Amino acid sequence: MASHAQVVDACYDRLLFAKTAAQARAAASHLALLVLGDSALELPLDEALRECCRELRPSSDPVEQERFEAEFVELGIWPASKVPERAVAA
Repeated sequence: MASHAQVVDACYDRLLFAKTAAQARAAASHLALLVLGDSALELPLDEALRECCRELRPSSDPVEQERFEAEFVELGIWPASKVPERAVAA
């Protein structure tokens, strides 16, 4: 059985190498659920991704942390949608 870290890494790789917006959103939603648990269900996808970034790639520099979070959100939501989405779609 794969460890939680291996599953998270595999999901992150799917997000990183997604070829379509739908694949990116699906991987982002799955990653949010893996990292945040059920609390991800209550958050918009962009906020869930920011929370994931804070867990997976924390930085003591607030400016650097903001940049990391923006890049993480950009990976999961492209092209940027004007419709807010939940972390895990029904």
